[in-house]
Amino acid sequence: MKSPVFIVPAAVLATATAVAILVAQAGDRSPTLDPGFVPDTGQINSGHAAEPWSDALPQEEPPSQEAARAALMMPDDGTPSAGQGSAGQIPSGQLTTAGTSVSTTTGTAGPPIGATTQTMPANFSQRNDLLDRVPTTAWPLPLNEQQRKQIYTAVMADNSQSAPGATELKPGSFLSFNQTQDLHGLPQAVAGINGLEGLKYVKANDKALLVRPPNGFVVDEIIP
Repeated sequence: MKSPVFIVPAAVLATATAVAILVAQAGDRSPTLDPGFVPDTGQINSGHAAEPWSDALPQEEPPSQEAARAALMMPDDGTPSAGQGSAGQIPSGQLTTAGTSVSTTTGTAGPPIGATTQTMPANFSQRNDLLDRVPTTAWPLPLNEQQRKQIYTAVMADNSQSAPGATELKPGSFLSFNQTQDLHGLPQAVAGINGLEGLKYVKANDKALLVRPPNGFVVDEIIP
């Protein structure tokens, strides 16, 4: 007795052949993982570190040194505010120092009761708003115009050379190691000015830089 003959349809045969070919090809290479796939957690990412995000507002250009000095030296009688329209409110007006005007007008709403010139919130005091935009390390020394002229004249008349690259230095920066070799003690004529205790100077072509010697930190710049 003859065995039965089974006829396999052509479509089935073609499918089986295709599957066999794919299996053979898969066996010829090692399986790989998508580089953005984290197998331990199942997390799928872009394959590179996420960009840092920030909700910080764009930084404004800080006020000039002289504008900051004028605001810092605004007269303060210490009188606390008693609220809107009180005698203790910061008066409106203009401060002018070395050609720089600084508005001291308060906001339209009443200032907090008990606030002084030093503690008035920035939204009620353009003085404090300006100082808030000055880096703490770059706050100028409270030197009046006469004192600054005296310091500049004495330093420039001193028999010392300008430090290389000193023109690019500014308050809040540090001297390089080579520039610290050009540190000099303040001339005797200005050494007694209040606020200069312990400071030295570095001379540039167009300005004098007051420096704190232990770390070469530039405290202030004196320009003509």
